[in-house]
Amino acid sequence: MFRRLLLPAVFLAFACHHESDLPKLFPIPEAQLVTETGKPVRMSEMKGNVVVYDFIFTSCAGTCPMMTATMQKLTKKIPKQSPVRFVSISVDPIRDTPEVLRGYAMYARNDPRWMFLTGDGKTIVDLSAKGFKLAAGDATGAANESVLHSVKFAIADKNGVIREYYSATNDDAVDHVASTVNELLRED
Repeated sequence: MFRRLLLPAVFLAFACHHESDLPKLFPIPEAQLVTETGKPVRMSEMKGNVVVYDFIFTSCAGTCPMMTATMQKLTKKIPKQSPVRFVSISVDPIRDTPEVLRGYAMYARNDPRWMFLTGDGKTIVDLSAKGFKLAAGDATGAANESVLHSVKFAIADKNGVIREYYSATNDDAVDHVASTVNELLRED
């Protein structure tokens, strides 16, 4: 009798375990940045959530407004109770102070799970280039300077490991990234 009850319980335990086929690319390195409210935040504080990251800057007239619009649409596709965070990191910390990011967030943010981060230039360039393996360049503060950054979203699992990159310029970016987030949410 005991054996008859044990076998279904073991089967059920294994059946409930979900592991995505997405590769485990890179762990997000530890770094300390600052939120748009001026609060220090460590990258490790994101663990326990699936996180969609992008690198933008507020004075960008090129791809950043499109990336922000895509992130706005994406936040609407993920149920509000899901353990998900959306993180936009400025690649222009000279101009994007917490106060500037706070103003940008007031315009752009449509979900309380979305935060905007800045920090010192070297930390951000190292985080983007060495940690996320995405293009990044320093800003000098010149008024019309374009800052080198990637147009890709990086999607990390609950353990802080990047599992996928996807271009925000792709027509299906919202649906694709939402699908990836939902798949990673199902992982144990």
